[in-house]
Amino acid sequence: MIDLTRLIRGLDNRPEQIRYEKRHTRDALVPLVVWNTTPACNLRCKHCYFGACDERDSEELSTAEARAFIDSLAEMDVPVLVFSGGEPFFRDDLAELTRYAAEQGLRPIASSNGTFLTEERARAAADAGMQYVGVSLDGIGATNDEFRGVEGAFERARDGLRNARDAGMGTGIRCTMTEGTVDDVPAVIDLAVEEGIDRVNVFHLIYSGRGGDITDADLEFERTREMLEYLYERTKELAETNPDMQILTAGNYADAVYLYHRIREDTPEHADRARDLLFDDGPGRVVKNGDAGPKVVNVDHRGDVHPSMFLSQYTLGNVRNRRLDEILAESDLWDQLAEPSGRLTGRCGRCPWKEVCGGNSRARAAAVHDDLWAEDPRCYLTDAELGMDERRTDHAPTIDVPVTID
Repeated sequence: MIDLTRLIRGLDNRPEQIRYEKRHTRDALVPLVVWNTTPACNLRCKHCYFGACDERDSEELSTAEARAFIDSLAEMDVPVLVFSGGEPFFRDDLAELTRYAAEQGLRPIASSNGTFLTEERARAAADAGMQYVGVSLDGIGATNDEFRGVEGAFERARDGLRNARDAGMGTGIRCTMTEGTVDDVPAVIDLAVEEGIDRVNVFHLIYSGRGGDITDADLEFERTREMLEYLYERTKELAETNPDMQILTAGNYADAVYLYHRIREDTPEHADRARDLLFDDGPGRVVKNGDAGPKVVNVDHRGDVHPSMFLSQYTLGNVRNRRLDEILAESDLWDQLAEPSGRLTGRCGRCPWKEVCGGNSRARAAAVHDDLWAEDPRCYLTDAELGMDERRTDHAPTIDVPVTID
């Protein structure tokens, strides 16, 4: 994710419920863990990275296995456990597991479609210790319902957001830009403002799961740039009118470079601050490298460990058989994704900004090129903007870390 609010305006307004410091065990960064608790979901979203279905799976981690898994995460000093799916509220033990995770010192949050968040469920989750819930809305009314495959999904998700907010949880909206949804992004942000939602995260399409079946619905590069320009201006506006609200983007880390150039042009006095936030290797960094790497790891409903929610074709091990920290410590692929720059090929391999974006989306590279280290086809920036055009050196970054341009 890229924290636009902090990058553009220097405001660190992350909701208190999801603030946490990075943790290390020995020399390793302890990742945030996303657990796909179940494949079951009541919606049919066109872009679902998990390929969710309408029934639970007998191979899901049981309540007892889930508690043992949470114990192992606590021993690793994992900072955050994300209950995801499918739809995590399909599990009738979710409140129990939330409470257990909180008691073990983890910070529980949920990634939900919002439609199950009745007042009763929201209150039960909040009372159990759920700190935050991110709800997916890909448009207003019929736009959302068509994209998510169920009539009435928008109204129920909006009600779920209200119930979570009123129960005291932090709340966020996630929306994905495609040709069919992009025109509704301004209205989704308007809704967040009206409802007092803490943050909006605007996603680019990632070609994983069912998202790989709708690549023809991805935006033209020019439209992508128009939306980044809109988000830049809207972030500046909200920093003045709603300074507690956070705007983010995810799924295309070329956004960071685009926004840096806009800051240089628009408010050059903020350029050095913005650049420091891009290249910072500590907790102040506003870009979380790519969609795979050491900061986040994924465990699916069967206990299989993947380097990312979007790279389920790569399995590192299973938590039923071994502890997560042991699996990661012995995985060559995990180590490689932690330091991807030297392995990137094509345009990504030559790019002087690869230390910032980590090669953008490795999931898209793998989907399009069948090569985890190939260039991401969705980098919409020109060679000049990336500093790779000898005729245009004014935009090339001054980089303090070693960079080799082949």
